[in-house]
Amino acid sequence: SSTVKQSILDKLMVEVEANLGTAMTYTLFEYAKDNKELFMENQPVHTVTSASNSIAIGTPDVPASKKKDKKEQLSKTQKRKLADKTDHKGELPRGWNWVDVIK
Repeated sequence: SSTVKQSILDKLMVEVEANLGTAMTYTLFEYAKDNKELFMENQPVHTVTSASNSIAIGTPDVPASKKKDKKEQLSKTQKRKLADKTDHKGELPRGWNWVDVIK
């Protein structure tokens, strides 16, 4: 595959030399998009088969979350502090984490 990489680099270098002195970032991207078939013609094709394609028959190993997760219990003072920090929607007020630039 290193030969394929080298051939791609050679073709791109020819394009770079042709566009030398101009803004060529997007020109090179467009050139690569337009000629991707040309670049990949010598790339060997590997077919990969995965074992995850098989369908499992039977019951799943993990039950569908029959046990609900308990929420953390907050004391009255913790709830009061949260309520003081946030507005009626539970969101922090605008600018709560702003830093003074000038001190």
